[in-house]
Amino acid sequence: MGLKGKLAQFFVIMVIVALSLVLAAGIWKGKSRPVQQVAQQAPPSDAEMKLKDMEFTEMQEGRKFWTLWASEAKYFQDQQKTLLLAVRLTFYQDQSNEEIHLESREGVLYAGTKDIELSGDIRVTLPHNYVMTTEKAHYVHSNKIVESDTPVHVTGPGLTLDGDGWKYQIADHVANVFGKVTASLVVGDLRVEK
Repeated sequence: MGLKGKLAQFFVIMVIVALSLVLAAGIWKGKSRPVQQVAQQAPPSDAEMKLKDMEFTEMQEGRKFWTLWASEAKYFQDQQKTLLLAVRLTFYQDQSNEEIHLESREGVLYAGTKDIELSGDIRVTLPHNYVMTTEKAHYVHSNKIVESDTPVHVTGPGLTLDGDGWKYQIADHVANVFGKVTASLVVGDLRVEK
């Protein structure tokens, strides 16, 4: 093998050594770098507990008084409240065995008082096929009252009623609509509008 052959062999060996060094340096540098995660992490939540398909029933004197359902519930212990999504609330009447159903997009259950705030597309189904719609409602547990100061629309057999707010006294089975009330009542051939 002549000088040219030895020189070519030396050159090939140097190229192989150089490539090996570059490859080894790249592997070493790659191992020392933190691996980036592909999956997105959920933002941290300060909720103490998060539940799916939550159900809570309030009992009084051995009977169901109300039941609260939510598709999602986030409990915040420092504020003593639970944020709710896709909420359903049912009140059970004592002797009549009738029920009042409320549905809303969102809600808040206050742990200390058991008061409940509802908001967003509220639909209230009352006994005797009456339906009430509004945007906000507040259940005051100590008084057993559901109330709102947002406009309300009530429909039922022969009745259409609109007002600026409403209050329902659960124990007395009495509903009041107040403020700029307009009503339309149809009974048989009689039609009364105010």
